[in-house]
Amino acid sequence: MAGRASGLHSHSRYNVEGTMGPLDRQGGPRVAIVKTKPDRITPSAYGQHRERTTGSAEAEIDTRARVVKAAVECIIELGFYRGSSTNEIARRAGVTWGVIQWYFGNREGLMLAVLEDGASHMVETVENARIDGTTVVERMSQLIDVFSAHYARPDYLASLQVLLNMDHDPRTSSEVRKTMLEVAERSNAHVRRLLREALGPAANKPDLSTAIFVVIRGFAFSQQLLDSMAYDTLAPKRDRGRRHRRLLAEMLAPYVEMAAKAER
Repeated sequence: MAGRASGLHSHSRYNVEGTMGPLDRQGGPRVAIVKTKPDRITPSAYGQHRERTTGSAEAEIDTRARVVKAAVECIIELGFYRGSSTNEIARRAGVTWGVIQWYFGNREGLMLAVLEDGASHMVETVENARIDGTTVVERMSQLIDVFSAHYARPDYLASLQVLLNMDHDPRTSSEVRKTMLEVAERSNAHVRRLLREALGPAANKPDLSTAIFVVIRGFAFSQQLLDSMAYDTLAPKRDRGRRHRRLLAEMLAPYVEMAAKAER
């Protein structure tokens, strides 16, 4: 898995919830797709289950959510190639392969559902968040907390692996790539707004906005890796995450302040 992750490129032309790409024309960052490799990507029946009416709506929603949750857990624990096995996912979810076909059409439809689940969490995280600190350090701390609430989740690691494979696979259809792009853009406006609120006048410097997003995203993602390393003894683990977030905010604040002064 680590080997695959190392192949992540900032020049991917897709914007997806998983990672942040270059600024768009409005000066905001965009989320770039990352790369994985399923055996076959087709315009799957993802979403078609919504038109099916068998059983109660609540039972169907519960079953679908249980399968997606099982898929995420399998990918986190086993990596994409082993974890995306529909047999293992079905076993964990307590359903048959036929049930997965009924709701998602095929394996690729299920993987798209994992992306949709991750994108929905990102939107829920950022859409109602507000950055209103009175000092730059306070605002940077709030920004770090908001982005960490999504990118520091183990579930993000699962979405990242799915994104890497689906974007990298040349067999991924144009329709699926379009769906991936649409999923990505759902959170873009909120991310841009949060950066403007946190950076103030300094947000007018596109490179600074992008760099700060990338740094915070990487920091948040690395926290879950750091927490999983039993041999790590670089710093006391007690309350380490909070200490690191505060330190990062203090490191970023001077750059924001200098850029804001230059814009006045």
